[in-house]
Amino acid sequence: MKKILLPALLVGLFVASCKKDDKPAPKPEQAEAAYLRLVVSDVDKAQITILEPLTKKTTVFPIKAAQPTLYATSTGQFATVISRTANTVEFLNSGIEKHAGHLHVHLTEMAAQKFTEAGPTHYYAHDGLNAIFNDGTGSLSIFKDSELEAGNGRVLPVATPHHGAMVIFDDHTLAVTQKDGSVSGTLPEKVKIIDRFGTTLHEGTIATKGIHGDAGNGKLAAFGCPDGILTVQQNGTQSLIPYPADFGAAWLGTVLGSKALPHFFGYTAALGLYKIDPATKKITLVLKSENSNIHQYMLDTDGKNLYVLLIDGTLKIFDAVTAQLKKEGKITTAFAATAAPALKPYFAVSRKCVYITDQAAGAVKMFSLHDLKEISSIPVGNKPFKVLVVGDQEGLEVIND
Repeated sequence: MKKILLPALLVGLFVASCKKDDKPAPKPEQAEAAYLRLVVSDVDKAQITILEPLTKKTTVFPIKAAQPTLYATSTGQFATVISRTANTVEFLNSGIEKHAGHLHVHLTEMAAQKFTEAGPTHYYAHDGLNAIFNDGTGSLSIFKDSELEAGNGRVLPVATPHHGAMVIFDDHTLAVTQKDGSVSGTLPEKVKIIDRFGTTLHEGTIATKGIHGDAGNGKLAAFGCPDGILTVQQNGTQSLIPYPADFGAAWLGTVLGSKALPHFFGYTAALGLYKIDPATKKITLVLKSENSNIHQYMLDTDGKNLYVLLIDGTLKIFDAVTAQLKKEGKITTAFAATAAPALKPYFAVSRKCVYITDQAAGAVKMFSLHDLKEISSIPVGNKPFKVLVVGDQEGLEVIND
């Protein structure tokens, strides 16, 4: 029996082996999502460049002023281009529209909507709604992503002029700062709740010594102030999270948040980066600032990682949930903490890559997020300033209209 079955077994194994070998080899994974786009501003020229990382194709669009601040709208389809010095807000449509788990690809073009309120500064985007606080008029420029092509955004007067900020909640109400004059200078003292048409729903209940820095997760807003971190709920309930005893006169003037996180992160140049836990009312150190060595920091769009760029060129990546360091690596050469902002590199992140400007080369460098190894250096010309990720990060399928 063994002499009869063994050849049959070998034939079976051979056939199975052939079938296995006949399977097509899996396609190599792309370094980046095909329809992800980068928007790059310039140090000297009033223009922005939209860049396709995989093809290295670039297209230049004129704008009102050089060195604008860049933000992605809540869907990631548009880049918001804020030129505070020129009192203008413009929008670039990446042409990459997400819809029901797939993409539609349209023309890349400047959108019809523009704002010209005085002093456009703080920006916030959440769940399809976006807002800009205009310091010079104490107003909000407020708009949905879907309104930008038709130019249907509106301006709401909400306060006396001041250096303001706001947070958008899940129900599209907003926590917005107020200036009552109890503290000298341009910083506001209170926060009230309004609806998206400007009607006041809840007045501010806590007066601070000045507010700067705003963040939210859809349920809770957090603002930095010398008194502590002011937290504001959708129903208007407010409280303060005290600073640790060793803060002295320092306070967190920048606050980061994500809809994926119950906690926040705050920064002060004097001390460093901190985790802010509203549940325990504790503020704990994440990364100490040493001789102003922290240059840029951000959360990714999924709220998974906290990224910190140091002036020696090292990028540190922390788990945004645990605040523990995950990895680090050099992504640029060292630069002086005292250098002018226009002479420093700036980075942005996607789900797969880290991008950083390289002024000397007139390029944007692309690094794998997996191991922080350089993938390519993409020429954009001139002196790139800030870089922003827009479009699709997920690698979704394109369905034509």
